[in-house]
Amino acid sequence: MGQKRFGWLVVVLVSIGGLIAATLAVAQAEYTIYDGETVQMINGRFATPRDLLANAHVELRPEDVVIPGLDKPIEAGTAVRIQRARPITLHSESENRTYWTQQTTLGAFLAEIRQSPLPTSQIFADGRQINANTLFQTALPNTVEIGRFLTVAIIDNGQQQLRRTSAQTVGAALAEANIALFATDGVEPEMGSWLEPNMVIRVQRSMPLTIEVDGRLLQTRSHHTNPLAVIAEAGIGLIGADYTQPGAETVLQSNDTIRVIRVTEDFRTEDVAIPFQTLWQASPDLDIDTQAVISYGENGIQRRRLRVRYENGVEVSQTVDGEWTAREPIDQVIGYGTKITLGVVDTPEGPREYWRVVRMRVTSYTAASSGKAPGDPGYGVTASGRRVAKGVVAIDRSVVAFRSSVYVPGYGIGYAGDTGGGVRGRWIDLGYSESNYVSWSGYVDVYYLTPVPPPEEINYLLPSVLP
Repeated sequence: MGQKRFGWLVVVLVSIGGLIAATLAVAQAEYTIYDGETVQMINGRFATPRDLLANAHVELRPEDVVIPGLDKPIEAGTAVRIQRARPITLHSESENRTYWTQQTTLGAFLAEIRQSPLPTSQIFADGRQINANTLFQTALPNTVEIGRFLTVAIIDNGQQQLRRTSAQTVGAALAEANIALFATDGVEPEMGSWLEPNMVIRVQRSMPLTIEVDGRLLQTRSHHTNPLAVIAEAGIGLIGADYTQPGAETVLQSNDTIRVIRVTEDFRTEDVAIPFQTLWQASPDLDIDTQAVISYGENGIQRRRLRVRYENGVEVSQTVDGEWTAREPIDQVIGYGTKITLGVVDTPEGPREYWRVVRMRVTSYTAASSGKAPGDPGYGVTASGRRVAKGVVAIDRSVVAFRSSVYVPGYGIGYAGDTGGGVRGRWIDLGYSESNYVSWSGYVDVYYLTPVPPPEEINYLLPSVLP
């Protein structure tokens, strides 16, 4: 009887052991993760690739592709492959940004981010210029540049860096390079200078200095090393036999102190600003209807010197000792664009070529609203001889060439054949017949259609204020 019980016990133990082994076999499986050239083996039991990758602490970007899909059911022992997105850095005149993509050609990538380079745009892939017609045959680069890029050298405090930039001015190139400047730092060429190919930009860092003058200590910074230049920059003048310690022949070092020594007489000065004038200069490098400062203006200084008389340390009188122009005003020169770039606009009559777009005030009129009575011989007749109807518009001749063609979205193509007495500046009055009159009010973009008038007939400086 005891032997039978022992036999049954052995059978039960063997059965339980087999059941545990089978359960463990079902619960555990080996999965393979292929991540580029990295292969990772994971043991466990997972319902989806998302669960598996989370357990393996694998981080994904939204652009990465997982095969099979992240939430697809997977069997025990399934291999999961990660197809990583590639980074590509885009530099353009509007943005500097890194994208991640699965595309393999430059054309497909630009289409994916909805970038459509203009036919006139320069395109560089990893520094090599690419023809716009070969974008879909060009392998995806690491860096793509779209626009007008120049190579410049920036020397900052003895350290040089070469940069390719789409900036137009020295100041914009320094800002793009994240170079912070003190107001007293020196930059050569000047911040507003236009960039040129292979230009060298030198940043001369200012240093802390102390000026001791008239019982005061002034803490300042300057990139000048001549004491006279430093005190002039700080607005401190030397009168008569006044001088500085150290003298003008000394080259200043960081944290030096300049002492202004007053000699013989005590004078007080008053400065009155002499306003500078603004001059306008045509610039073929600027697009039409754009402006840029070519050189900044600076007020002059009209200085009066007052002679102060002291007796026993007490002021008893003062007289005007002299008056002179200490600094002549420097005219400000603003460049206005004369470069014309043709574009194409879709109209109800098909694509039309234009050379200028101007924001204007818009109104509409008919013969009845032109101010003449129906019996008048000139009733409904425009300045060009045409009758008022849809397609004839009134303009200011100084803004739109008379008898030229324009396109107004929502109205159509108009013939600049009328010059209403009240239409002045950036104002267009849309003509209609009585039967199809539509009331207009507000503002609209007006497209100047080709042909382009001769330069002498183009007003490059339109009024800046809308009527």
